[in-house]
Amino acid sequence: MSGWRRYVLGMVLALSATTGAIAQDKPFSGITLKMLGIGDTSVTRLAKITGEFEEMTGAKVQIDMLPYPGLIDKITIETSSDNPTYQLLWVDSPWIGVLGEAGSLQDLTDFAKRDAKEIGLDDIIPVQLQENSWQGRLLAFPASGMIWHVNYRQDLFENQEEKTAFKAKYNYDLAPPTTFAQYHDIAEFFTRKKGEKLAGKVLASDFYGTAQSYSRVQGAITHDYFPIMRAFGGDYWDPKTGLCTMTGEPHVKAAEFMKSLVPFNPPDYLGLMWDIQSGYMERGETAIAGYWSVRTVRLTNPAEAKLPTIGKAGFSASPTVDGKPEPTYTGSLSFAINSKIPDKEKEAAWAFIKWGTSEKIMRRLADEGWGISQFRKSILSDPALQAKYPYYKVLLDTQNNARRRIFHPFYANVEENFGVELSKYMAGETQTAEEALKTACDAVNEQLESIPLETRLRWINDEPVAVLAK
Repeated sequence: MSGWRRYVLGMVLALSATTGAIAQDKPFSGITLKMLGIGDTSVTRLAKITGEFEEMTGAKVQIDMLPYPGLIDKITIETSSDNPTYQLLWVDSPWIGVLGEAGSLQDLTDFAKRDAKEIGLDDIIPVQLQENSWQGRLLAFPASGMIWHVNYRQDLFENQEEKTAFKAKYNYDLAPPTTFAQYHDIAEFFTRKKGEKLAGKVLASDFYGTAQSYSRVQGAITHDYFPIMRAFGGDYWDPKTGLCTMTGEPHVKAAEFMKSLVPFNPPDYLGLMWDIQSGYMERGETAIAGYWSVRTVRLTNPAEAKLPTIGKAGFSASPTVDGKPEPTYTGSLSFAINSKIPDKEKEAAWAFIKWGTSEKIMRRLADEGWGISQFRKSILSDPALQAKYPYYKVLLDTQNNARRRIFHPFYANVEENFGVELSKYMAGETQTAEEALKTACDAVNEQLESIPLETRLRWINDEPVAVLAK
């Protein structure tokens, strides 16, 4: 063999070896993962660095961010297709029941058990795994762990002039509320008109005591009503019949409390959804607001909120009726895998979830100033990060006593009916809270009563997620 032929053969063999090494190092080369997602912080933060995952694994990642309203319908259609477009799905934890009952999501139980050490299973707050389970099966993995809690203008609460005036009017010290009566007083006290003074300065525009979600669109009002209702001691279902039971005293009192806040809200209160509601706190235009910690993360970032440049945000647990603790209302924004995709793509999708929710990536995003409503104990308990993100301590402490959100397969039905009827009550179209709640509950039960009792009771049973079994 000539020297030239030996050289060419050597080059071919070397190239083949190199190609084999690359294929081995990048096990998902040639695979493209598409995520059906949303512009939530759990997605937008990660979208900036997905190229790193491709560099490590060979799999390309494309994230399509759609609006929240209607996303569950798109996911339902996508997961019913035998030739799906999306391998990865962003899911809100209340959707787990309907998607789980339909078999839409890949069961992650075996993946999580197999890779328990790699994913730091013991590092995850248990209720966040429970949030993503259906009938004991882990169907999604937390990317952002949430609670419903209170955000307030700490700079105003610490202003001596305001503290003195508040105590003179209400006969107790101005502080983060532990009861709903205190919350009401604070919202009333800080509601000011243009030209009045706030912390010694003349207001150039109206200032609002609070801002809550009252919009009926996609049941936004229910996302505030349900945590308030639970903090009043109410619940969703009758444990004997599996039917809607949200017509009792705690439910009525919660609705009446929300309506009592209307005079202290912005004039467009009936249009307030989550991002519009939280925008008032982000701009520093309201004194106190209860909402989800997934939006709270913006309040310490000057790139996302004006408040850090003009004041300071404070954070506290949800109030209750008498100040005695009720289980914290939790939630989870999560990543799931379409059950209809091939096994190789499932492994690639799981690799992406492991990478994107890892302690390393979560901590890096926190260190770089891109806070996420975390779900890992090691990060939430870090003293340096607690100093940087004070809401981390609230997130950690409150979930020691927590219960998951509604997870029923009829969640969309509940959200729609209660969203419409509660919004009508807030607008004055319905005279009483009792009437609004009964109308909504009756509409839900009209459909539920056709479901066998055994199934109804199974649907309301929150079976412990198997990955936590010892």
